[in-house]
Amino acid sequence: MTRAFLPALALSGILATGGALAQAPSAPPAATTPAETAPAETVLSLAESAEVLRAPDEIRATLRVEARGANAAAVQSQVNGIMAKALEQARSVREVQASTGGYWTHRDNGKNNWTASQALTLRGNAPGPLLELAGALQEQGLVMGGLDWSLSRPQEIAARQEAGRMAIEALRERAEAVAGQLGMRVVNLRSLRLDAATQPVPRMAMAMMAARQDKAAPPPVSAPDAVPVSATATAEFVLRP
Repeated sequence: MTRAFLPALALSGILATGGALAQAPSAPPAATTPAETAPAETVLSLAESAEVLRAPDEIRATLRVEARGANAAAVQSQVNGIMAKALEQARSVREVQASTGGYWTHRDNGKNNWTASQALTLRGNAPGPLLELAGALQEQGLVMGGLDWSLSRPQEIAARQEAGRMAIEALRERAEAVAGQLGMRVVNLRSLRLDAATQPVPRMAMAMMAARQDKAAPPPVSAPDAVPVSATATAEFVLRP
């Protein structure tokens, strides 16, 4: 009889031990994570543009030498001679930088005629000497192909920096105004992008004549408009209550 009760006693001891383990105090509740307590955030995306006007300080004139005839060698020789003289004359003007451009020769379809042409570019910061030189070259038979103004590189960089500063300032003020309307405040700048538009080139409308006049023709006249330089700032702001 005693042996018959031993397994039951052993099992009873195991159950009691298991009960003691089951009654052990439970672990404390997990702590709240920072993400659950952090205030709600709103991301605000904005873009602002600004523009400044600057007087152009660099003038450029493009002229070309043209010759036509039945003999290719003759017309090219004519162009070469006129261009050599024009380039020498242009380089004698201290305020002007002169350079040659494209050279091409073309045979007219259906005709035994050839046309040769070469471009001459004049650049400078003083319009008076350049325009006077351009007028003299027109008198010698060169054809005016274009006359335009632009900002020099230092002036363009300074204008872009000013426009960028204004765009960023407008962006900051607008972000604070929007945050105030929402009952929030700006706490962080997540991203910022600053773009500058390509500088437009103001062209001059003018009459151009290839033929020489009996009397000295006046030099071309140029009165450029101010050049607009713009910048656009795009940003993402983080807002909190």
